[in-house]
Amino acid sequence: MVTKPLPDAHDAGTPGSPQAPRPRALGGVAADSDDPYVTTDRGYRFWAVGRAEILTGVVCAVAMAAAGLLLGLLWAAAAPRLDVRAAIDGSELAFGAQAGADVYFAMICGVGGLAGGAFAFWRGRNGGWPVPVGLALGGIAGSVLASWIGHGLRSARVIAQLPHEAGDLAVQLVDFRLRSSGFLLVLPSVSLFTLAILSWLSVSLRSRGGAGRPADPAG
Repeated sequence: MVTKPLPDAHDAGTPGSPQAPRPRALGGVAADSDDPYVTTDRGYRFWAVGRAEILTGVVCAVAMAAAGLLLGLLWAAAAPRLDVRAAIDGSELAFGAQAGADVYFAMICGVGGLAGGAFAFWRGRNGGWPVPVGLALGGIAGSVLASWIGHGLRSARVIAQLPHEAGDLAVQLVDFRLRSSGFLLVLPSVSLFTLAILSWLSVSLRSRGGAGRPADPAG
């Protein structure tokens, strides 16, 4: 009877031996796997997503859109108020509040974008493409909602201070609304930038940590 020789214990760490541990890649996937559906390419993992990643993107989009409610309330409360009486008397300084309202909207949305990007990194740093897509779409929806809420809370009270014979031009001049539509992109842009910076820092720190580890002794 022919018996199969037992593997030598010293060959357990030799590459190619039956007892050699298979190298592992990021995410716990075997680097030398024969499965054609298993890959260690980060770019592939970014595009190949499942239900969990899509759900994460939806959560990010809903959170950014819902944040527009709070941002709109803050904008209505903090933005400069127009002195309607001075504006009617012809004072150009009074209309500085209109430009200030746009600046306040941009600053408030910028802070909201920082918080949104940090939240997306915390909950979905490995969520693939649905996370930035959710931030972009939800950020735009949140910005539109914030501008609409601020307009609804402040516009009626400002217009009510005008005399009854005021024309449409006067109403447009004193109306509380976002005049620079480009500021609607502040919230999604800042959130995406924050997510990109935090992701880059995370990868950089992991790379440095892996390079600084001492090599395992052979044998």
